[in-house]
Amino acid sequence: MNEKHDFRTRYETQVLPFYQSGSFGEFEGVDGIKIRHASFLKAGSRSALVVLPGKSETYLKYAELFFDLRDLPLSLYAMDHRGMGFSERMLPDPLKVHVECFDHYMEDFIIFLDTVVNAEAWDRLFLLGHSTGSLIAALYLERFPAVFQAAVLCSPFFELKRGQVPGFVLRLLGRLMDSPGRRREYGPGQSKLARSEFPDNTITHSFERWSLWEQEILPNTEAIHFGGVTNHWLRECLVAGRRAVRQAGAIAVPLLLLQAGQDSIVGLRAQDRFCRRAPNCRKQRIPGARHEILIEREDERSAAITRIKTFLNTQLA
Repeated sequence: MNEKHDFRTRYETQVLPFYQSGSFGEFEGVDGIKIRHASFLKAGSRSALVVLPGKSETYLKYAELFFDLRDLPLSLYAMDHRGMGFSERMLPDPLKVHVECFDHYMEDFIIFLDTVVNAEAWDRLFLLGHSTGSLIAALYLERFPAVFQAAVLCSPFFELKRGQVPGFVLRLLGRLMDSPGRRREYGPGQSKLARSEFPDNTITHSFERWSLWEQEILPNTEAIHFGGVTNHWLRECLVAGRRAVRQAGAIAVPLLLLQAGQDSIVGLRAQDRFCRRAPNCRKQRIPGARHEILIEREDERSAAITRIKTFLNTQLA
């Protein structure tokens, strides 16, 4: 069997049935926005892992991750952020990714924990976030250092990849673009449903995983269609990212930070600063990975999954 056939067979015969065995529901977040969530409860488990997806993502995209973690003594939870995935959109144009205040993401997460996750009396809770989900996770851990026992931050979005452009220039541009009357417009380079071809994509080297998501699942699942981000969303995230790095010293729990060596979307220097400031942070660099480590080629993805499982098993011991 070749790699493509192996992946598709595994996804269709094992991953998808496991995902479909989960429980799905919704709750009301800040201002009554409907937030969708998924859970995969493991009989006899006394601990749980909560997963926070990245920008424009949904828990459906994490079906393979849920399957890969099924042998850990953990129940699994995930939620789609407001304006993303299966959750309620924020603007009349449902394709625009927008948020009025970045802290609304964290406040939705708090409600999720209180009303859904903690409906079960877990002995220990663990947290995993990707990209924007990692930023939400970091800010939560800084504010509430005693709720989770440990966390995995995958390709955390603390700043955009900016090359030689000084940070103050990006911040100035963000303020200008977020001016009254423009805050809900698409940000620079953003648009409706712009889809790149695989050779032009910047998120993964894996054609098999990219094509499953971009050419099959997304086009055939209208509820999770998305476009670009608004000017205000971008500025809110940039401000939140700087705050997360500045306050990293407040995080008390062990952290595993997975860094994509070929990330062209978020800045690696900010991740380095964050991990140096967090008292118990271990950085693991995946040299050949692009931003979406969890849908990368087998070598890079397997390295990441192994590190995640080893880290969680160590914390569970």
